[in-house]
Order: sequence, then structure tokens, then C-alpha cells
Amino acid sequence: MTKRALVCLAPGFEEVEFTAPVDILRRGGVDVKIASILDDLSPVEGRTGIRISPEILLSEVSENELFDLVFVPGGLKAAESFAASKAVGDIYTRHNNQNKLIACICASPILLNEHKINHGRQITCYPALAVRLDGNYKYSNDSVVVDGNMVTSRGPGTAFDYGLTLLELLQGKETKDEVAKAMLYTS
Repeated sequence: MTKRALVCLAPGFEEVEFTAPVDILRRGGVDVKIASILDDLSPVEGRTGIRISPEILLSEVSENELFDLVFVPGGLKAAESFAASKAVGDIYTRHNNQNKLIACICASPILLNEHKINHGRQITCYPALAVRLDGNYKYSNDSVVVDGNMVTSRGPGTAFDYGLTLLELLQGKETKDEVAKAMLYTS
């Protein structure tokens, strides 16, 4: 059965933190749906002005629909929107409660804290935002942290490692290694 992922977009998202994992997951055979947290399907503008067209609205995702992975890119403006969004909090909580993978990178782990998800677990984020986690997590300086079903990463420079980690968790090491090799990725 094909693994499915949902990535949410909000204005000001960090483009490489979106494109790298989405590309890696799709190369690895994961069906990735791009959802906007806005009210229409107009292109969402990232931090540096690159626009991405969403495929669905987050509001269209059924309360009964589960993905194997839910993730968001960082970018402080987008992360603030994710943290303030009841819909994002609900989808993360629902997937976490079903032990599905949930992931955040850069500034976006602040949404986990705002929505009180997995306090006490190990986490990483963009270093300057660690204070926004309010001491509710065990902070790590690692590039990518996996603690149970929760995956976090530090920022744009770790986006490939983050994407490859997500792919390995969904499709296995062999698929991850094949994709990394085809992309000429060396760690």
C-alpha cells in the first residue's frame, strides 16, 4: 500500500524546508499532498518570494482521514501561523494519538509546544527558537531528532537529512539509500 503524507503551507514558509522533503518523499514513492492553511488554493508565497500552488485546503481534510506522515516547513512567519491554527493543532494531535509520524523543522516545532504535543520528549529546532519551547522538551543540537513518532530538525541546512530520515521511516533504509544515491547525496 502506498504511504501517504500531508504537508501544510502557510505564507512565509522556508522554501528549501518544503521542497527538499517533498521531492525526496515523492522520489521514494510516497504520495505527498500539499495543503494550504488559507481559505483558497491560490499560490502560497514563501520567505524568499517563491510561490507554491497547494493541491488541497487543510479544511478539506476529513476528520477521519489519516496520513502516514504530517509535516510542515519552517520559516518564522509560517511557524507562527501553524502554532496559531486550531486546524493544524487538531491534525497533529489526531495523528500523534494514532501513532502516525508527525514532523517539524526549523521554527515550526513551536507548533508542538503551542498545541501541547509530546511534552517531555527529545526535540530540536532552529537554535534561536529553543527558548520558545518553554523547557517543555529535552533540547538536542542534533541535525535531526527522532523520538518515537515525532521527527524534528534544525533548519534549511538540515532539510535533506530531514527528508531522507522521513523517507527511511516510511519506506525503509533500502529506499532511502537508493534515493540518496540517485540524488548524489553524500553525508
